[in-house]
Amino acid sequence: MQVKVFEAPDMATGLKMVKEALGPDALILSTRTIRNGKLGLLGKPTMEITAAVDSDWRHPEAKQLHGSPLQPQARKKRLPPKPDITYDELWRRHEPVEELRLAAHSPAEPTPVPREIQDELTELRSLVKGLSQRISQLDIPGPATGSPVREPTCQQVVAAAAADPVTEFLTCHGINQETARVVARFTRDTIAQGGTCGTDTPHNVLRNAITRLFSTEQILKHPGTKQHRLSLIGPTGVGKTTTLAKIAAHYLSRFNGRIGLITIDTYRIAAVEQLKVYGEIMRLPLEVVINPYELEQALHKFNAMDLILIDTAGRNPRNSTDMQELASFFKPQFDIEHHLLLSAATREREIEETIRRFSVLPISNFIFTKIDECEQLGVLLNIHYKNDTPISFLTNGQRVPEDLLMPSPADIADLILNDHRNPQHG
Repeated sequence: MQVKVFEAPDMATGLKMVKEALGPDALILSTRTIRNGKLGLLGKPTMEITAAVDSDWRHPEAKQLHGSPLQPQARKKRLPPKPDITYDELWRRHEPVEELRLAAHSPAEPTPVPREIQDELTELRSLVKGLSQRISQLDIPGPATGSPVREPTCQQVVAAAAADPVTEFLTCHGINQETARVVARFTRDTIAQGGTCGTDTPHNVLRNAITRLFSTEQILKHPGTKQHRLSLIGPTGVGKTTTLAKIAAHYLSRFNGRIGLITIDTYRIAAVEQLKVYGEIMRLPLEVVINPYELEQALHKFNAMDLILIDTAGRNPRNSTDMQELASFFKPQFDIEHHLLLSAATREREIEETIRRFSVLPISNFIFTKIDECEQLGVLLNIHYKNDTPISFLTNGQRVPEDLLMPSPADIADLILNDHRNPQHG
């Protein structure tokens, strides 16, 4: 058995090299991607292919000269060497060992495969099957199994990522594999267009790639020429009333505009009193409504205001009755922008379910709250990439109005990549 290692810029070139060097009967034992060069993390990938060929198979006359068929003991010695790769590396790369015939025999004249080669291939297949079963046992159980869901560690996420240093780096910042691969592709495109990184560091190249995936809407950056009507919707406990007070105080401090407050949150104990206190401190009028008709009357009463902010009761996204009741308040002719508040500290799957349930209303923007409670903020990119809904505000604390951010895409990219966050307030 002859074993050789080839390096090529891509798989097609590598297979051609194998065929030219070892012939059409060569077997591919393993493949992997390696990176060399000065760029290191972002270096150009190279394919490393380990291939083998059975000398006796290629030259049957040589086999006849050596005597009788192989005994079982000798057959074991002639197995091709196992790929020089650990199980952990195989799981990380997602490149299982495959036996590939590069063959080129005419189907009309099939060449019989010697018994010893069939045994070798059978053992290799058994090896791959065993590794696949071990990998499947590492899957995190989903909700359909009824067992508790365990959050993956950073090491598990990296192991599940493709063998790409950029992808691995991003997954350790909370970005899922699908989105990380998109960012990695944008990164490679940026480098390819410029030839090299130039004066940019790898961190800046990644930052620019993430920035390209975000869209934000800074709706209160400049005073509008028409009245703004904003409603804050979302599940319980995400900070709707506090965020509303922050927006109102921010607008007053910048533009000294006229603001009207409306609340339909008559469910939570002391909810109205809390908003009344904010209104009294900022000297803003407040209307409490309990049905769609009263909401229409309140909007008419505040017709001369520059900004109308509407607070809503926290609703259970899984309760369809609550969702329908909330939607009944907002008629399309009211021309109200609905901003859905999402806690960045919530698990991503639950955030996606919340978005789906609250989509009974047309959602204009996302507001992510409690970013100060998160170790990683990759969830912002994961959710935004899947839904493509602009982000209008971020909140990072309880202070009114200081802990309110009106971020640009570059600001969010900095927050995601910066482990020691010190965000600038809006």
